[in-house]
Amino acid sequence: VNTSGTTLSIVAGGSTTFSVTFTPGGTGARNTTLQLASNDADENPFDITLTGTGLSAPAPEIGVSGNGASITSGDTTPSTLDHTDFGSQAVASGPITRTFTIANTGITTLNLTAGAPRVSISGAAAADFAVSAPPAASVSAGGTTTFQVTFDPSAAGARNATMSIPNNDVDENPFTFAITGSG
Repeated sequence: VNTSGTTLSIVAGGSTTFSVTFTPGGTGARNTTLQLASNDADENPFDITLTGTGLSAPAPEIGVSGNGASITSGDTTPSTLDHTDFGSQAVASGPITRTFTIANTGITTLNLTAGAPRVSISGAAAADFAVSAPPAASVSAGGTTTFQVTFDPSAAGARNATMSIPNNDVDENPFTFAITGSG
């Protein structure tokens, strides 16, 4: 914003407000200094450093949570707090089901790009876990979708696997995290 030549008086003890709009002309870090000229004896001009990041295209941003707790992509340490640790279950006694939420905190639609299934499970004990209720194929900006995973151990001991959610987030594709349970 260029208000060169604009004069504004502020009474002693008073204040005023103004807005700054960021419209990047390119990608990457954008930095500038906003200078406020005044008749202040020791702070003329008053400098304010402004920074922002220009994106090459509007981007979706995936976030996943379990039990209301955020899960980091690439997490290899399952926890009961975020439901990635399903706990103990007797073999052949029936499944434990956990619900996970996929959120899109970005500004364009998040697409879960794997087709069917949109969430896959791999690893040594992948057969002991199943996606019992899949997520939607896409999540609008600011929206969420849920999916459910069941754990039904086929053998005693630690049962470990990895969840994978292919998507169009530029830096978290696929979104992966470890899951575990004990038979």
